[in-house]
Amino acid sequence: MNYQIYHPCHINVLPVEILSYIFTLATHDAVSTNNDYKRRYDVPFSPESVTMPTVLASVHRHWRNIALSTSTLWSSLVMSLAQVVRVRVGPDLDDERAYTTFLDVQRLAAHIARSRNSSVDILIDTRDPELDVEYNEEDRSTQNPTCFPYATFIPQILDLLFPQMYRWRSLTILSDTWAPLRVALERLSLPTLTKGSGAPRLESLMLMRCNEYVGHFDFFSPRIKHVFDGIPFAALTGAPHNDLSAQSHPLPKLRNLTLVGVHVNWAHFSRYTLGAALNTGCIQSLELSQHCREVRPTLDEFTGMLKACPLLRKLVIRVSGPRFDAGVQRSDCPVSLPLLEEIHLAYTNVEDAAMLLSHIHAPNLIILSIEDANHMAGPGDEDSGPLLTYLATGFLDLCGVSTDGSSHRPGYSYYSAMSKNSVARTIKTPFPHLERLSLHRVIACVIPFNLLIAAIPKLRHLSLCRTPNALAALLPIQTPFADACTRIIPCRALESIEIFRAEEQIKHILDFVLREREQSGAPRVCNIDIHLGVCSAEEDPFAPGGVFNNPDFDEAYSFLS
Repeated sequence: MNYQIYHPCHINVLPVEILSYIFTLATHDAVSTNNDYKRRYDVPFSPESVTMPTVLASVHRHWRNIALSTSTLWSSLVMSLAQVVRVRVGPDLDDERAYTTFLDVQRLAAHIARSRNSSVDILIDTRDPELDVEYNEEDRSTQNPTCFPYATFIPQILDLLFPQMYRWRSLTILSDTWAPLRVALERLSLPTLTKGSGAPRLESLMLMRCNEYVGHFDFFSPRIKHVFDGIPFAALTGAPHNDLSAQSHPLPKLRNLTLVGVHVNWAHFSRYTLGAALNTGCIQSLELSQHCREVRPTLDEFTGMLKACPLLRKLVIRVSGPRFDAGVQRSDCPVSLPLLEEIHLAYTNVEDAAMLLSHIHAPNLIILSIEDANHMAGPGDEDSGPLLTYLATGFLDLCGVSTDGSSHRPGYSYYSAMSKNSVARTIKTPFPHLERLSLHRVIACVIPFNLLIAAIPKLRHLSLCRTPNALAALLPIQTPFADACTRIIPCRALESIEIFRAEEQIKHILDFVLREREQSGAPRVCNIDIHLGVCSAEEDPFAPGGVFNNPDFDEAYSFLS
């Protein structure tokens, strides 16, 4: 007689608590990084992992009981275009009126119920992967303001989520176009009829228009309903409609705030939104990115936002920041941010970038990232010398930046006759404790780089991308009237150098610089990382597939070359 002995699976003999923890790790996996600019921002969870609880609960009864009893498994709430269902209701296949669309909220409702009282992370992703790159939002909104079907679903989604607002831990809304973001912003800024709970658990808030070109224009597009003058995020603060200044639960845990391509009433934003968090907590990470000049805050509004974040640790300004209109003068009292450790600045105007940094007093800054965000197909490279000179000296007048909003003096040059060492002894850099420096497409002659490198002796990590002349600033300096063997070594604490999109000759230049430093007694730079590669068509307009690359044209006129 044959007997079959049942051997339970080893994972099933684990205690329920251990198995539940394994399920949690499998569900809330770390978000994978992606070079796609739409994915470079951190979202609270991976959208692909939202289905994992359902998969685990479908294995067998034991796993299903554990999954359903673990409320944190269901705390990721996602709505995207995948939940928009289009069905045919008429006989004519070619008639658009024969089709209708509706929003499938079955999974969202199930996750809300099963997450019970756990804090939830919300992602509303309205990005369309099939959106035409030549899509003109201005024309569409002018011809038919209701042509954005997903925008009509935003109120329905928020109506399901609003009763759970007291459980919100993070809210992320992504969109290619302005219409869904505008509808969401209006709904989130609608004061409650009575005092509500608001969002006392909210830690992170991100609204992002995934279009990196909108900030490069002078005027906002589309023009339809681009002005929003309400109290930003009044619904989240729990303020009643008749007393917006009296928040019942004013965002005590809000730490991270990101607005990309989304503008608000900046004065109300600093007073009611950032001010609400200031009462019981404080913003630690603030990003303002991709705002065209028309909708950028004034200098007073921008400094008001910074003053509302005294515990700020990270500041990101990408093609945004204050408008430096004619007559705007530099303040003698910059905003003090003693805890600020990290600044990422991407600019299209060097003088405005230097003026912006001059209004920030961050003596303990450790990480600084600077990027020239002008398009590579522009008329010419932006000379970033004034910005580098300000970072080295702390003086706007020394680098030729006007402090009263007027134009620069004709013929004025920021390349003064002072030597690098004499300047370093008489001036004071605004960021003396800088340890990490990243320069992306920062174009200038050698002198500003020499001034900057000499002014930051604590630099440990240097990252370069399309930034010529920066490596030469690391060479030892022969001091005048000194022994021939005596040379000053800039940045003796340097530990690593990382170079992106480097050409082959960069390797030879770097080898020469490092050899000269070591021969002069500098410690060896241990970590060298060079990324060689050809630019993509998006980065180089003359590369194959680039804006200005036309094989037919090149073939027809090759005889001229």
